[in-house]
Formats: sequence, structure tokens, C-alpha cells
Amino acid sequence: MLVYLVVSVLSTLWIIMAQNQLGGPEEKDKTSTALKDLLSRIDLEELMKKDEPPLKFPQTLDEFEYSFNEKGQLRHLKTGEPYVFNYHEDLHRWNQKRYEALGEISKWMVVLVPQRMPSRC
Repeated sequence: MLVYLVVSVLSTLWIIMAQNQLGGPEEKDKTSTALKDLLSRIDLEELMKKDEPPLKFPQTLDEFEYSFNEKGQLRHLKTGEPYVFNYHEDLHRWNQKRYEALGEISKWMVVLVPQRMPSRC
């Protein structure tokens, strides 16, 4: 019986000491809240922009060094290769913006060029 009492007291004391050492449940809640607050203040969009080149792109197909060939395929002027989306490795956002800028230019080419071409009838 005495052993049971001693073990019980020591166990309770050990638990109290462990909670005080870790800061107790209240301290954990404060830490968790502070961490959540800190994470909510981090702007992931800004972090992604940190290492990427400026979002300034060419204004013409020639400046992009692309053109449409006789089959209507978009090709690089120097290499003849199709468009490469991953121009900068690991910069998906920048590559996407570059793609959209080229798309704005080329959509007008798709609309205007067929109107200027003679019909093949």
C-alpha cells in the first residue's frame, strides 16, 4: 500500500513537472496561436516573386523570337523548335505569365492573318 502511494505521488509530481517544463497546455495554445498568426502574415505570392525575373515580356512575336510557319505552327525563329513553356526551370509562375503574354500576341495573329491570306478555292 505504501509503495502504491509513493508511486502515485511521484507520478503526479512527474506529470506536473513535465507540464511546467513544456510550458503546460496554456503555453502550447499561446505558441500555436502565435505560430498561426505569423504564418497568416506570410505572403506566399511575395515569396514566389523574390527570385523570379521581372514580369516584363516582349510585345511582338519577333521580339519573342517566334513566328508561325506555313502550317500555322508556332516555332522559334532560330531553332525552329515548338514553344517551350519551361523557359526558366522552377519558375512556374513566371513561365505562366510569359505564356500568357505570348498568347495575347498570337491570338491576334490567329484572327488577323487568315483574313489577309488569299482563299485557296
